[in-house]
Amino acid sequence: MLPCSIVTERANVLIVGGGIIGTSVAWGLARRGVPDVVVVDLDLSGIYASSELNAGGARATWWHPVNIDSCRETLHFFGAHRDEFGFRQRGYLWLYADRDLYARALDVMRLQNDRGLGVEALRGGELRERFPLIDRNLDELVGATFSPSDGLVNPNAVRQWYRREAAGMGVRFRNRHYVSGVSTARVAGSGGALRRVADVDVIEVAKQGVTDDAGVLREILVTHHVPQAVRCGESRIACDVLVNCLGAWSPIFSSKIGISDVTEPVRRQICLVDVRARDLAPDVSLDALGMIVDASDLYFHPEGPHVLAGYSIPEESPGFDFDYDGEEFFERHVWPRLAHRCSSFDRCAHVRGWSGLYAVTPDRSGIAGAVGGFSNLFEAHSFTGRGVMQSYAVGQALAELITDHAYGALDLGPLTRQRFEDPGRWVREELHI
Repeated sequence: MLPCSIVTERANVLIVGGGIIGTSVAWGLARRGVPDVVVVDLDLSGIYASSELNAGGARATWWHPVNIDSCRETLHFFGAHRDEFGFRQRGYLWLYADRDLYARALDVMRLQNDRGLGVEALRGGELRERFPLIDRNLDELVGATFSPSDGLVNPNAVRQWYRREAAGMGVRFRNRHYVSGVSTARVAGSGGALRRVADVDVIEVAKQGVTDDAGVLREILVTHHVPQAVRCGESRIACDVLVNCLGAWSPIFSSKIGISDVTEPVRRQICLVDVRARDLAPDVSLDALGMIVDASDLYFHPEGPHVLAGYSIPEESPGFDFDYDGEEFFERHVWPRLAHRCSSFDRCAHVRGWSGLYAVTPDRSGIAGAVGGFSNLFEAHSFTGRGVMQSYAVGQALAELITDHAYGALDLGPLTRQRFEDPGRWVREELHI
């Protein structure tokens, strides 16, 4: 804990984590008139933020109602700010080689279309006619689905918009602040004794300590320790409500309160691919395509003059790993899968790539709601690669829960952490890339 001489500051709501979810929650609270909302984050620029490093896909075609509904609502919001967010509603094409998985996808399609998604099932010649890019090894495919309401978005533009709106309503964003400790106290509750978060201790890191050149930010994120040499201030914040929005780092924060998380950080790699001299077949154009997910689990979409492609290595071990495997990743995992499905990708070149973290849960769905055993602790994190596409709806719904003590039109109840106590309550998502 910090020395007693440290002056205590106050916040009505303290949000730990200024990524796209934390910023959306802050804006949601400000919209509801909540004063004195403070967001603390080690790096608000998001050099290693999961939402900054993802592929930019935005879809509502999930398999569980709470995920469908929250993504659908967020996509509607993106559509209302189409130009500001770079939202391109070009759809998701999902290819299947597994008959059982495709049969399940067709079954879930009824649920999706009951919610207005307009998902289509494609087979054989229809797939080739509508997507001439897909011209190889079609005999191994049993079918495809296409969801026209899905698309691509600029995550950075969305996050910056949330922050600008929230700041304009009085939310305070404190950059280069790392939570070093949390104090709790016992309080009486209607169901028995509860704990209450009282104070949060934070270390302010010097500006040069959060630059990629110095490498200190990376060291802090990987080791979870702030070197003494870059500490430039310490403070204690007393809050009425605390919200954990730390994504892949949520277990580190939770351990400081004495609770455990099921979340695991897992590296995901993405690269940009140059299609040599735009060497496409005469009837092929990339410009109008959205996201394509191959049966091999490769996913790709046009990105400016290039193609963005990603692949989740099945044997990837959990850990805070930000290293990118370079051209080896492209040569081993991306190019063979592209060329296997599309002759237009025979001649490709690796441009560059990067890696980021998924915050992965056992059922591949996020965690949101009130934390059991606490009177004033809430959370919204671990959305397993889809924080961007659920951000608006989750931010608004959690703000409702905090202010009204109940959810409104969108009930995030199925995403409570308590579900992991009973596998029958898991919110299982199968189409996870």
